[in-house]
Amino acid sequence: MPYALAVVVAAVFALLVVGLSDWPALDRFLVAVVGAAIVWFLHRLADVRVVADQQGLLVANILRGRRLEWAEVLGVTLRPADPWLVLDVSDGSTVAAMGVQGSDGAYAVEQARQLAHLVAARASAREEG
Repeated sequence: MPYALAVVVAAVFALLVVGLSDWPALDRFLVAVVGAAIVWFLHRLADVRVVADQQGLLVANILRGRRLEWAEVLGVTLRPADPWLVLDVSDGSTVAAMGVQGSDGAYAVEQARQLAHLVAARASAREEG
């Protein structure tokens, strides 16, 4: 959805810049800059995700992403009031994982459960190996 909205916003702002030919060039430029900023934000919003693979987790949030090895992830938390999933990391910090939104209700709880199961399975495999 955010990608489709980004295309619509880009088209609207492009039409504004072209259609407002009686405006000064600086004003049209600033309209284009605002449109580009909105499109960039929508692109970042659409890119939010949590991806698990053999090596660990890729957590892509709006402003930055982080790659975590399985050994770094100690726990997974999603309390009812949390806006998104939180990962407990071995350095004592936490990492917000915006790809699992608490507002998704039962779906988010299931995603958190599956991720917690993966973390536990990787931890037990490390202990055995």
